[in-house]
Amino acid sequence: MLKAVIFDLDGTVLDTLPDLNACMNEALTAYGCPPVSMEQTRAFVGNGGLLYAERALPPAKKAEAVRFYTEVYSPILAACKNERTRPFPGEGECMAALHAAGLRLAVVTNKSQEAADRLNETLLRPYAFDAVFGNRDGIPVKPDPTSTRMVLRQLGVLPAEAVFVGDGETDVQTAKNAGMRSVSVLWGFRSRAQLEEAGAERFAESYAQLQEILLSM
Repeated sequence: MLKAVIFDLDGTVLDTLPDLNACMNEALTAYGCPPVSMEQTRAFVGNGGLLYAERALPPAKKAEAVRFYTEVYSPILAACKNERTRPFPGEGECMAALHAAGLRLAVVTNKSQEAADRLNETLLRPYAFDAVFGNRDGIPVKPDPTSTRMVLRQLGVLPAEAVFVGDGETDVQTAKNAGMRSVSVLWGFRSRAQLEEAGAERFAESYAQLQEILLSM
């Protein structure tokens, strides 16, 4: 019996791509590097901010990724007001239906905890998530299952009683590593082919379809 749903954040619950792109390009410009396109940003994100920063830097600067991420990109992202970030169509109705069905809802993201908390206080507030777990010092990022298992324990739910919903390969792998089922959404940052290559087997093309899938599990 399904008791809880854990969501990825970027590309699953919120379309953060425009803000991620704008923040990175502000940082790259300040660092004397060329900007990246929206499509490059789509390909670069999903594995945490440090890897995003390293991928966005030109080859000659990649060895400076930690410094660039820590001293330049992170402060810019921390100051971001998320003015370009939006929820996806049908999202609110789906979350309300899941709450009404008695399911516990949580977020596990590779976004920094500070950035995740800011979004939880604003755009995510209507969804009343039971937990929002971001990238924290000393805890490996997804697809390592540590953060997901910590949230499951917080919710008092076994892996077999939960499902992980995400838009990326990392989310498919996280679910497998944590011993959970997964649903891959197709409105995010990865294609169906990329998700299938990662081992995804169950897909939702809209929040309405996701609601139907989750309430039948």
